[in-house]
Amino acid sequence: MRGAILFTYLSAMKLRRLATLLFLVCLSVYSKAQYTTNPMLNTSWTSFGVGATNADNVSYQLFASKSTYEETVSTTLRAAYSQELIEGTDDSIFFRKNRSLEVGVLWGQVWGKNNLFLAASAGMGLSLRLYGDSAIQVVDQFVYKAGATIGVPAQIEMGYLSKKGGVSLMLTGNWNFREPYYGALLCYTRKLSMK
Repeated sequence: MRGAILFTYLSAMKLRRLATLLFLVCLSVYSKAQYTTNPMLNTSWTSFGVGATNADNVSYQLFASKSTYEETVSTTLRAAYSQELIEGTDDSIFFRKNRSLEVGVLWGQVWGKNNLFLAASAGMGLSLRLYGDSAIQVVDQFVYKAGATIGVPAQIEMGYLSKKGGVSLMLTGNWNFREPYYGALLCYTRKLSMK
């Protein structure tokens, strides 16, 4: 009697495993049958934007990038210029604006459907920062310094893209050792076909 119960239990366990395995195989076949080519494949596009970041309390940013999506990864070259717009209450220099210029190379992934797209990437960058340095607010003790630093730029871009042009919203940031920031930009985009 015990042997029959044990045999029935083991048979039920094998059937469950077999059913699970068949389910996974069917799911895999179904997902491959539903595969479609990413419409952004073999496409490059440019983005030109303006926006604001939290660098130096509040700064405006001018932005340009060129992105290419080939096979499995996207590559983006980007450049950005930022300038202090609204000084913080603890800013020691009010008569000269802090500025920064950055360049970077980013890698990531792109998803697209029809003319809509979403791109996320991160990489390596170099920033040059021009900033005022003074402990007290007097002109003769004002020192304007330049400093370079490496950083980790990142961005998420989403929007409408066509050959004639489109718009996108970009969430951007750069983690670096001098002035890390995050912000948002409104961009004009244009597709450049690689085919």
